[in-house]
Amino acid sequence: YLDVRDWQKVKVQVLAGNLLQSRTSSSAARVYREISSRISLLTDDQLQFLAGATRKEQNYLLWLAVCKRYVFIREFAIEVLREKFLCLESTLSHDDYDSFYHQKALWHEELDNLSLSTRKKNRSVLFRILLEAELLSADKLIVPALFTRKLAALIAADNPSFFSCYPIADRDIKELL
Repeated sequence: YLDVRDWQKVKVQVLAGNLLQSRTSSSAARVYREISSRISLLTDDQLQFLAGATRKEQNYLLWLAVCKRYVFIREFAIEVLREKFLCLESTLSHDDYDSFYHQKALWHEELDNLSLSTRKKNRSVLFRILLEAELLSADKLIVPALFTRKLAALIAADNPSFFSCYPIADRDIKELL
């Protein structure tokens, strides 16, 4: 993307060259659609930084992209992950997710209509994303976000409210900016 600045051209290159190494063109298209729907929400400065960032910085930016793309996940990050961190509760459990889910389902009928197996799969995917983002350990301990000044500045320039998607205290954010 940084070379052509056109997501449609990127799509053509990725699919034509099977850059995602998918077995079928339909799975490549599906994976590309999911990836691009997230990454395209990052700012140009964030994308530029992403290309040369450390693994941890990349993970944090990809978590931001997920939070920008999915309101439910962003609200979970703010209302559960960060809140538990700020209250010095060190673990994040499936029960925490289930409680959050049931609260949201009271206001969003579409959530209440999902099957139990879909709910469990969504929960499992979210916990895996948190693990890959290095915000949750394998034993479900909340891992504080440790931003570099550059990454913090990029997030602040985008929208300072996005810091609330991470387990980090306001005073730590202020020290970085």
